[in-house]
Amino acid sequence: MEIFFEQNVDNPNIDKHKKRTTVLSVLSKVFLVLGIVLAVVGIGGIALPSGGNVVLTIALQIVFSLLMGAPFVLAFFLIRRFLRQANAEFDYILNGNILRIVRVTMRVKRKLLATVPMDCVESIGRITCESYERNAANKSIKKQYAVCHYEEEENLAYIRYRSNGEDYLLHIEPNEEMVTALRRSLPRISIMDKSMNMPITPKKEQ
Repeated sequence: MEIFFEQNVDNPNIDKHKKRTTVLSVLSKVFLVLGIVLAVVGIGGIALPSGGNVVLTIALQIVFSLLMGAPFVLAFFLIRRFLRQANAEFDYILNGNILRIVRVTMRVKRKLLATVPMDCVESIGRITCESYERNAANKSIKKQYAVCHYEEEENLAYIRYRSNGEDYLLHIEPNEEMVTALRRSLPRISIMDKSMNMPITPKKEQ
């Protein structure tokens, strides 16, 4: 029988810090506008030099104008990146022998983060087990994170898999039902480390 299971990983901080998110979102847009305005005003105010290397002089003036707006544009991107990370939730969708990880930003925008063929999985375990340390220390393995509750380390798990010639280390926080579904979808039970038999610790109140 084909296995299907879906787990939604909620992020309580989205509701908890709603006001902060609104303020930072508005601030990021203000920074972007300021950066663009400063750059445009600077370029628009460039005066043609009367002598010397005209091309070089104009080029330097353009660069200087762009640099005036650059810090504000950089601040925009840094704030937006922070908001994406702070307001992320995840859906784990196991359909047959394929596990799909979907990132949900601000509970609106959905993006496929990873597609894991279960027959390409090499190992699964808790991040507290010894094998995780070896995998995490391997710089050739690409790290993927689909976690909201980093502080609950004992509940976090890893999935090491290989896809399209690349090695990946996916971090997730599966509940008991997802662990059972993953176990049933694996080609060999030995792929799952014994650390996955530990019960899930109830989430702490935020």
